[in-house]
Amino acid sequence: MTKHILIDATTVSRHMDGLSQYILNVVSRLPKHEDRQYHVVVRPGECPETYAAQWVKAGMEVTEAPIDPIGPKREWQYRRWLRTQRTFDAAFVPSNQYPLALKMPAVYVVHDVIYERFPEQLGKLAPLKRAWLHHNVAKGLQQAAAVVAVSGFTKSEILRFHPTADANKIQVVYEGWEHLAVHGGQAPVSLPFRDYILYIGSSRGHKNLQGLLDAVSLAAERLPEGTGLVIAGDDRLLNAAQRKKIAAFKGKMVTTGWLTQEALNTCYMHAKAVIFPSLCEGFGIPVLEAFWFGKPLLVSNTSSLPEVAGDAALYFDPMKPEQMADVMVHALQMNEPELQRLVQRGKARLQAFSWQKTADEIDQILSQC
Repeated sequence: MTKHILIDATTVSRHMDGLSQYILNVVSRLPKHEDRQYHVVVRPGECPETYAAQWVKAGMEVTEAPIDPIGPKREWQYRRWLRTQRTFDAAFVPSNQYPLALKMPAVYVVHDVIYERFPEQLGKLAPLKRAWLHHNVAKGLQQAAAVVAVSGFTKSEILRFHPTADANKIQVVYEGWEHLAVHGGQAPVSLPFRDYILYIGSSRGHKNLQGLLDAVSLAAERLPEGTGLVIAGDDRLLNAAQRKKIAAFKGKMVTTGWLTQEALNTCYMHAKAVIFPSLCEGFGIPVLEAFWFGKPLLVSNTSSLPEVAGDAALYFDPMKPEQMADVMVHALQMNEPELQRLVQRGKARLQAFSWQKTADEIDQILSQC
């Protein structure tokens, strides 16, 4: 008897963020089963055509539906859409946004609860938005048959902010990196300097871009001639003071805005080091990306980051810009043997993670629903 499984991919965005990367790569690697039919729902115009075509070729059914990726409106949209669909036996919800209308057993992935620690970055009506997110996750934790946390740290944070959740049904399943192996590079981004340290991420508060800017200011005089900082990623939340500071250091700092995967790969290829100064991460895919490209990783000693990076990084306290500055200077002054030891540790560490392993573990959990 065929088991029909709904896969909620309505949070995939055409601007390839970490969540989209997770969903696209895990769904694409789910093992085929003769007695299992996957039904993937995506938003119109958001899912890359290459992935949708790949899913269809693999025998999955792909449906478009106008369902918001987040917020209360999403709930009645989802409920209305479900009324037009067949009955599903189980569901895979690979993002925090659990559709409360689901009445079948579901595997629910929680990537982080960072909004609990940093609600101010939710912008206008932050208290209401935080309350909604907390409610949605709480209901998901309660309704889902199984919960996946992307790191041990994330599991501990779930239980910290949802102490009544059933810890026994929360399993840790790490993320992967193979998406990097199928994309090449492209022409280098035009830069005013020859060498650079690369920052990848958004300008949301918990990413600690302010701390990084302060660290570059402190390290500027000690950085080798012709070396700067490239800030790659969504920069729409940079405030006026941060933009002014970047402009003042135009010979040392450059923002690129959102980049395609190919352009991002190029930035990685030519970087001298990668820095990840985040205050809090649920997992931290840029850690694995730095390892893949064989770059020294400079990273915060907080949240999930030591759990993922292990002994393959240079650590600093993200709340101490002077410490971050010292690590940046040290990374650029390492001799070749020290540099290669760090890079080789990164390559070895990479072997502990895989999108295929993630998909296989998800598949095992789905089999129990």
